[in-house]
Amino acid sequence: MIFPFITSYDPLGTSEGALDPLGLYQIADQLAVQLVPAVRERMQRIRFLTAMAVGSMVTEGLIEDPQKRDASPYLVWEWLVVESMIRELSDNPEIWGVPGTLVTQHALDNHGYLDARSYLKTPSIFGFNGVYKRLAVHIGIVDIHLSPGRNAEKLVDAWARDLGLGGLDGAKKVLSRWSAAIRRSSDEKPPRTSPGWGKQAWAELAGAFVPEGCKIHEKKYLRDLLLAYDEGRLGALPAIWQLQAEFGDDELREEALHDVLEEREPKYGALLKAIRAYERFARSLQDAFDVLRAEAARSDVQGFTVREIVRDADFTRSVQGLYEQFENAYRALGEVTLTSVSLQNLFSERFKSFADPMDAGLCALALCDHHEAVQRAKSADGKRPWFDRIGPERIYVRHRYREPRHEIQPGSYVHYYRSRPIRRFYKDLS
Repeated sequence: MIFPFITSYDPLGTSEGALDPLGLYQIADQLAVQLVPAVRERMQRIRFLTAMAVGSMVTEGLIEDPQKRDASPYLVWEWLVVESMIRELSDNPEIWGVPGTLVTQHALDNHGYLDARSYLKTPSIFGFNGVYKRLAVHIGIVDIHLSPGRNAEKLVDAWARDLGLGGLDGAKKVLSRWSAAIRRSSDEKPPRTSPGWGKQAWAELAGAFVPEGCKIHEKKYLRDLLLAYDEGRLGALPAIWQLQAEFGDDELREEALHDVLEEREPKYGALLKAIRAYERFARSLQDAFDVLRAEAARSDVQGFTVREIVRDADFTRSVQGLYEQFENAYRALGEVTLTSVSLQNLFSERFKSFADPMDAGLCALALCDHHEAVQRAKSADGKRPWFDRIGPERIYVRHRYREPRHEIQPGSYVHYYRSRPIRRFYKDLS
């Protein structure tokens, strides 16, 4: 009889670490920040900047109760905005990109309101105030406390004119009504969305911020903020914006866009060279790991002998000359200057196992060791690797991490460098 393979007990501190198994993301993200400051990949719909500007005004003067940190006025505003869209526009295919839609729909179906327990567990990161805060602060829509920034009034005035409210002064009655709704909701015990509204009031709020509802004055002001060239505030964003018309949705590959960007804006040459060199190294490592994982997953409970992967042509192709790619990336990253961290030192420390020439079998073993080290470093107690060791050179891929084999992708980036959110902004503001 063959007994099932049982892994060892997992202490509470060694939970799953399901993202970034090779520790590649941090350097890519630093490079992307250098290219386009303040924009993040999770940003999807530009109009949430307007919702934040209006929110900064409707919550102004509302005192935050230290006992209700999970229901601050700005969070109650966010609850009301998101709930209004799910109540009134859930069948509208154009409201994609609204944070928290699934949990909001679940909460409304179950008890008819939103509160801290039923909304996002970490709204300061995943709610729209959290997702867009960095950009909103960067271009002066709000300050770090989510109070009105230097450009908030002009944006709200443009928004109000488009809604037929006669500008900021004409919108004060509406803003006051929304501010009262926040107070009523905050006074509930515990706080929850309880504005005392009928369908018309919910529809008014939803219509005011529906993501595709940006009109002429609001669009122009948001474009002006994004494309301002003062001291390179948003880095390459204006230049990437100008290239959007040259690429269709199906043609927008960052590798090609970066080639054109370097031709038009040579000042980004060193940074783009570093991105390309790092991505070549990252692609080789990622493809090799994916092939190894897919092949190992086919094995039975006795596991997979790691060195056997040398028989796989895709694996050997992926790791061929890896040490040279390491050297090229190391040199290119040295040309990128950051004030907070040395990318060259970070790269060397994290990926030093691949700095020297070695055959494909040793590279496969080094790849396994590297993955385990990355997982251990993800928290104080570490995260579990995606496979279990049966012996020094044998692994058993756990079922959660078994996937069908995919084609390797030499020449393509592993990571994104902000072209996707810029594309979405461009389409929303066109």
